[in-house]
Amino acid sequence: MVKVVRTRLSPEKRKKQLLDTAGAMIVAEGLQSFTMEALAREAGVTPPLVYNYFSNRPELLQALLSQEYRTFNKQIRDGIQQAQSFEEIVLVFIKSNFDHFAAGNILLILQSQPEIFVAIRDEQKSNMRQTGEYLVSITAKSFQLTNAEAELVSTMSSSASIAAAQHAARHGLNQNETIELALTYVLGGMMAISEKNPRTSVKGTSRK
Repeated sequence: MVKVVRTRLSPEKRKKQLLDTAGAMIVAEGLQSFTMEALAREAGVTPPLVYNYFSNRPELLQALLSQEYRTFNKQIRDGIQQAQSFEEIVLVFIKSNFDHFAAGNILLILQSQPEIFVAIRDEQKSNMRQTGEYLVSITAKSFQLTNAEAELVSTMSSSASIAAAQHAARHGLNQNETIELALTYVLGGMMAISEKNPRTSVKGTSRK
């Protein structure tokens, strides 16, 4: 019998190791074939140790989704904070859509399962509301639109970005090139709408 040799990690680091290993396994082999026992083998630990951290498979998968979702949202927040212009802010959101719908994205895989998605449902709803309010506010300010106009423009722009991301993922298009096209399309649409608005004095949209 082969003895399993474990590397000693703190509880926090061990938990993250198990979640990261689970995520890599699911991306490589699919969700349906994932088991707690297979995770133990891949992580180099015993099954009882895995069950010490997660009582069952659904609990582990919900924890994995929560971890990945918070990491994803942190990347968006960091990108917004570092953005120097309206265009760069729009680019942050477009890139986030392309990352989300990219082939093999663990978030997309886990969110497709209702019993797993429940772990982040309320948090996602709150984040989407805050994000929507932020986009409406900055779009209204940048193009001197009313909140109602900015909400419509933001909704249309977001839908176009998501559609582009899904299309790129389905057809294996070059991501960087498609992101640039999506950015041009979104900004062009916003500019066209603003030019027809008598209140408009466009700011912060120049391309570098």
